[in-house]
Amino acid sequence: MVKELGLIALAAIPLVGQDANIEAVRRMTQELEQALTHADMATLDKRVDDDFIRTPPGGRDTNKKEWLGLVQSGRLQYIAFEDSDVRLRSYGNTVVVNNVSNIHTRSSGGPERQGKLKLVWVWVKLDENWKLAGVEGTPVTPPAQ
Repeated sequence: MVKELGLIALAAIPLVGQDANIEAVRRMTQELEQALTHADMATLDKRVDDDFIRTPPGGRDTNKKEWLGLVQSGRLQYIAFEDSDVRLRSYGNTVVVNNVSNIHTRSSGGPERQGKLKLVWVWVKLDENWKLAGVEGTPVTPPAQ
C-alpha cells in the first residue's frame, strides 16, 4: 500500500512540471508572435534556437539566419496573428503547440496578404531557457462542397 501511494505521488510530480512548462511556452509563443509583428530582433534571436528549422506552406525549409534575415530586412513582415484551436502538450523538456492561425503578412513591401494555417511549433528547454526549435505551417482549405 505504501509503495503504491509512493508511485502515485511520483506520477503526479511530472504533471506539475508539465503544467508549468505549458504555461511558460504559452507565454513564449505569444511573446514570439509579438516580436515577429514588431520585428523585435533581440527577442527573436533570444527565443529562436540556433538549430531552428521553419517549413512554410511552400515547403522550402529556412533556418534561423534565413528566417530572421527576411524579417530584419523587411522582405517578410508579420502584421498580425489571430490564433484559435490552440493545444499544448508537454513531453518533459519539449512542448508541442498546435494551433490554427490567420496570419496577416506583407512580402517585399507588397500588399497585405492573409492566410489561414495549421501550425506546429516545437519548443525545447535548453539550459533552463525555452527555445523555438521548429515551426511548420500547412494551409487550411475549406471543405469540399
